[in-house]
Amino acid sequence: MGAGGVPNRTLVKVDGRSGDLPTSGAKPNSRYDLYVNGVKIQSRWFDKNGKVVRNRDFWHQDSHHNHEFPHDHNWIWINNSAIRIPENLSPDYINFN
Repeated sequence: MGAGGVPNRTLVKVDGRSGDLPTSGAKPNSRYDLYVNGVKIQSRWFDKNGKVVRNRDFWHQDSHHNHEFPHDHNWIWINNSAIRIPENLSPDYINFN
């Protein structure tokens, strides 16, 4: 299932670098996977309007060694701006697979 329990209709693979995934304008009810040098580092889920709702980080800089991987983050929208909630969440493999 994709965002909000909607089956993922589209999986988009992005080869790039950290920060290359959009927060809006994505294909509705999709998941984008970001690969850097052939390694998947992040997945991002989008709602029916193509706006980000959730991230899963598989790897990122962790100089304080205080992150567990993978971990998820929710996103909220305020005044048409995407805001990532900093709290690390356990991956939700049922609703975001």
